Amino acid sequence: MFAALILICSIGPAPNCVEAHDTRGPYRTEEACEARVGEMIRDVAFFVPPPYEIMYKCKQVTGI
Repeated sequence: MFAALILICSIGPAPNCVEAHDTRGPYRTEEACEARVGEMIRDVAFFVPPPYEIMYKCKQVTGI
């Protein structure tokens, strides 16, 4: 199982980062997790003014 998370960092003289965790997962495959990451990244545009940089990770989780 995989959990999706993204890191959104503002670009500029005072960079600041926010970590966002998915509330729908976990996902059975890494591909499904990456598809969810794509949705999350697309949604960032509604809440975060540019410029920003986004990094993501599909973290493997166990014990679920």
